[in-house]
Amino acid sequence: MIPATRYAGRNGVDLAYKVFGEGDRDIVLAFAFISNVDVFCELPEHLEFIERLRGLGARVILFDKRGTGLSDRGGLDASVEDHADDLVAILDAAGSARATIIGWFDGGATALAAAARHPDRVEAVIAYEVLAVGRADAEFPWELDASWIASLMAGLQPSEWGRGHVVRQFWQAEGAERLVAWWERYESMSATPTAARRLAEAIVRLDVRPHLAGVRAPVLVLHDAALEAFDEAPMRWLADALPDGRLQLVHRSSALPAILPDSALVDEMEEFLTGSRSGGRRDVLTTVFTDIVGSTAALARTGDESWRSIHASHDEALRRSIARFSGTEANTTGDGIVATFPLPSSALHFAAQALDSARALGLELRVGVHSGELILRGDDLVGLAVHAAARICAAADPGRIMVSDTVRTLLLGLPFAFEPAGEHELKGVPDRWRLWYCVDGPAGAEARPS
Repeated sequence: MIPATRYAGRNGVDLAYKVFGEGDRDIVLAFAFISNVDVFCELPEHLEFIERLRGLGARVILFDKRGTGLSDRGGLDASVEDHADDLVAILDAAGSARATIIGWFDGGATALAAAARHPDRVEAVIAYEVLAVGRADAEFPWELDASWIASLMAGLQPSEWGRGHVVRQFWQAEGAERLVAWWERYESMSATPTAARRLAEAIVRLDVRPHLAGVRAPVLVLHDAALEAFDEAPMRWLADALPDGRLQLVHRSSALPAILPDSALVDEMEEFLTGSRSGGRRDVLTTVFTDIVGSTAALARTGDESWRSIHASHDEALRRSIARFSGTEANTTGDGIVATFPLPSSALHFAAQALDSARALGLELRVGVHSGELILRGDDLVGLAVHAAARICAAADPGRIMVSDTVRTLLLGLPFAFEPAGEHELKGVPDRWRLWYCVDGPAGAEARPS
């Protein structure tokens, strides 16, 4: 579930933030350049990243700095000190006494300044691709590649903003069109062209050197050796300039957005924070999402006490069915259950029985089923296949089991019958999906709507 956006206030400025989950530690994400916490959450890969951080027993806090996203759009000339103090105001509003801050680019500089100015509030810092100074000088003879900066500024022109001009330099891999389309929306919803240009100019003016000696928290400096626009030398300089800093070189393994670490970087983050890597077991499983149709109306019709009894009976019936067909309950969604099964046939047996048991209680379900590779970390499921199953469930008609073409293909030759449900775009999931309704299973297991 994506939490609602909340607001913290500091010196008359409203700052937007979200808090994911609960835990024994707090992790704050300090974004680079521009951001919009709502649009950020539209990309499934981002939610998977947040889920993995939550797997460390953490609450995860996102926020938009002043001048961008859902925060007040003024304050475009704010200093790194202003942004650092704003970050602490977010901690106050979220009830966080002490947090680890993960910051990208200028967001990492904000994290370092916050650690120096508020040492009692910052437990650790992870600084990814952070230049301590925006412009080269005698002490710091490095800066961003001039051609890259020129391309960046060209992309900030009103005629180019919102078209993903800059980010196309990072995402050249096949299949990156979905990421570029997301970034185009992210640009448009995060800042105006003028605001974006002023924010970029502020990054070039950045100088966090006066704060480095005061950073007492341990700092992991991460650098992707494959990024051509960023040299290793200034990252090593930064790690050496910190009282408790170390540099870790990584090689990204995917074409994910530059604002988001892929698995190689997250492994380094986890080891830095916990001393070990949980890794995670990969498996191909069939995921089933169920959802009660019209639950709010049913609650109003039956009343609180009766609805709680019906809902508890429904959940118990589904759990018995999960066990019967060798499945595993992964999560509950308030009005439904998420379960995984080793075989797609078992998943469909469960789905058909779930429809029947719901009807016996006067309820109606929609069900979505998809098979794909998942990462299992403890009780957590991570992978695009989970999000696809959820979107398929949302697209299903009441009283029906909708499945992906993958599920149908895996069951060819078995006594299951399907009827086409057309091609669909699943929000946040790549490509168009050919979907099907399961209309019959073996032994007369009906999957038809009543």
